[in-house]
Amino acid sequence: MAAKKLRLIGLAFALCAAAWQGTASAKPLDLLSTWQLAVQQDPQYRADQAAAEAGRTQTQQARSLWLPTIGASGTAGRGGHKSTSQGANFSAPGMGTHNQVEFNNSITGGDLRAYEIGLKQPLLSRERLAQSRQLRLASELSDLQWQHAQQQLIIKVVERYFDVLVARQTTELLEQQYTQASTAQQETQARFEVGDRPVTDSYEASAQARTLEAQLLAARMQQHLAEAAFTDLTGMTPGKLLSLPLAAPVQHPELASLSDWLADAVQLNPAVLMQDKGVYIAQEEIASYSSWQSPTLDLVGRLSHEKLDGSGRYGSALNKADDWMVGLQVNVPIFTGGYRSAKRKEAFYNHEQQLAQAQNVRQQVQQQTRAAWHAVQVSAQQVDALQQALQASQLRAESTRLGQKLGDKTTLEALDADNQLTRVQIDLLNAKVALIVHQLQLAALVGALDEQHLVQANQYLQ
Repeated sequence: MAAKKLRLIGLAFALCAAAWQGTASAKPLDLLSTWQLAVQQDPQYRADQAAAEAGRTQTQQARSLWLPTIGASGTAGRGGHKSTSQGANFSAPGMGTHNQVEFNNSITGGDLRAYEIGLKQPLLSRERLAQSRQLRLASELSDLQWQHAQQQLIIKVVERYFDVLVARQTTELLEQQYTQASTAQQETQARFEVGDRPVTDSYEASAQARTLEAQLLAARMQQHLAEAAFTDLTGMTPGKLLSLPLAAPVQHPELASLSDWLADAVQLNPAVLMQDKGVYIAQEEIASYSSWQSPTLDLVGRLSHEKLDGSGRYGSALNKADDWMVGLQVNVPIFTGGYRSAKRKEAFYNHEQQLAQAQNVRQQVQQQTRAAWHAVQVSAQQVDALQQALQASQLRAESTRLGQKLGDKTTLEALDADNQLTRVQIDLLNAKVALIVHQLQLAALVGALDEQHLVQANQYLQ
């Protein structure tokens, strides 16, 4: 029966997978749907998500440091006891006072029962305060790391998606050009054989065809690798994707001034904020080892009971003790062998290291922001220039082909015009992709990259 249920469950999963594949093949994947697949499949993203959940528990850990701790212990078993007191003074009503009195007590193999309940409530501790602050800062740090991980996955999704898209369109363009070059080679060879074309035309066409064949093989290999990387990220093969139209005009993105972007990056970049948290954590580590802040004050309480019942050298005996106490306990470290002072020096140098790293990260983020801001501007201009070059290259290729038919242009000139057109098309494709990616990178540098940016990036696609 269980095996039958398992087969039914497996069949259900297979049907769901087939239905999903059918839907995916009917409807092209866009950037947003690719992101949703990657969220479920990417192992690094799942690891970052688990780390973020673990980090959030540190807030509760920080709170628990200031809550009371209660412990209980119990003992049951066999035990023995022997005590002797000599030279004691004894006084009792009706018996007078006696000196040099001796008391003896002995239990051999008696029954032992004992329990103790203890309570400790921290009231004052600079080291504990530093630990609780460090835990809260670590929790905030994990949130920033999670934000950074989400943004990095968005960038990775876009890069993997466009790697496949560019590789496919590049392969398609090279296949078209290779077909044209192969056709030209066959025509020139046929005309050479009938004496209508010189042998150089045949050699030139053959060289062009072989060169394009090599480029096409490299493009197909790149497409295969891009598709494999896409599958690793999303868990499915890249079926039908949207296309990036070459001739469609691109609206220039409207950006704020570079100074505004730099200011936002320094204040909002996750890497900068994470480094700042590290500085604060290092500061608390210094404070926890300050000698004048080391004493601790705790409210403590204890309730205990111990009973040993049995017989010994002097007959039956019973030892029983019940204790309780409530009070304040002060602990002051006087000498720890130099451990605390050494730890404080270590914490001081760690703080200096964190400060220097924070400054270095700020400089790197500013450089990255400056580069991304200029890259967006330049990419937009490159797209405009290459779209004009595309129109000119198309006209040149058409006129050269016509001139070849009329005998005014050679086969090499026609093939060169086709090569130039393909190069411009590939350059324009890469420029459009660069424009999209640079905009997303710029948004990530100010901590603003989210799913809405994927929706906006989809507008470039068809």
